[in-house]
Amino acid sequence: MVHRALDVVFQHLLKLIAGLILITVLMGGIGYVIDRTPTVGIRLWAERPVYVPNFSTNHFGSFLWPSAIESNLLTELLATDTFVNHLLVTIDPQSAYWPSERRDSVSSDLRQNIAATPEGEHLYLVTYRTAQIDYGRRVLDRLAVAFGAEVQAIDTETVSAAESALRVQFNSAKQAMDDAIKQAETYRTQHSRPEVDPNYQSLVTQAHTLTDRYLSLQAQLGQVQQSESAVATTQSSWLRVVDAPSVMPKRLITKQSPMLRLGIGSFGATLALEALLVYVIARRDPSIRSVEEVRRQIDMRPLGSAPRVSSR
Repeated sequence: MVHRALDVVFQHLLKLIAGLILITVLMGGIGYVIDRTPTVGIRLWAERPVYVPNFSTNHFGSFLWPSAIESNLLTELLATDTFVNHLLVTIDPQSAYWPSERRDSVSSDLRQNIAATPEGEHLYLVTYRTAQIDYGRRVLDRLAVAFGAEVQAIDTETVSAAESALRVQFNSAKQAMDDAIKQAETYRTQHSRPEVDPNYQSLVTQAHTLTDRYLSLQAQLGQVQQSESAVATTQSSWLRVVDAPSVMPKRLITKQSPMLRLGIGSFGATLALEALLVYVIARRDPSIRSVEEVRRQIDMRPLGSAPRVSSR
């Protein structure tokens, strides 16, 4: 069956390719003609921070451009309900009291029509397709603020979690150090000439080891506390609005454009239809298409074959 299908494909290859291209171009053209929804855009500047807190998420620690990192992070956040709900509240404080249907509809609109695209190493464009231009400007303004606040909150939460974990270890190390020093002092007062006593020397060594661990954790805790105070000041170094929200020139192809959606949809549908057509022809066409089929039809071994000669 596979050989028959391939034979049908090669027999009608030019027609299949032409149909696939023509239908895709036609539907894409229709999508371009009917696309009259304006696009509002805002350009943001992403820079690697001069100072990165030791215990922050350090989302710039990558070989990618800062613009690519930030645009990808924004796209990921838009896929979360928490960030979108926070964005809705900043756009309209009354959104917290909206019916769930309206909230879901607006959230879906934001996810489908907001896109972030790098335009260079540092510059990236955030666009929003909407018929309400003033509303679109407000959405992008609030989006830039909410995005910066969300990334700062993520870093702050990471630092706080690190501080909490280190605080537990620090308290435990301090208690162990105090106990070890107390044991060594008690042993020294209860024995004569403890300097030559191996048990006393073992206790002193243990006290030194626990003291070193305590001092190490104390230094790490100090770094966390410095990072916590620095997180709030790093946002301005990597997030800056370059161009305020404005109506963008109509682009030929964008991720949200009906032209691209109709083009891709028609391409897939046409490809599936042509595959079905090839299958039907291969199943219904009685033509013998290979030497193997000759053998199966007449149950005799063929002696040879001749090339097909086209008539002129």
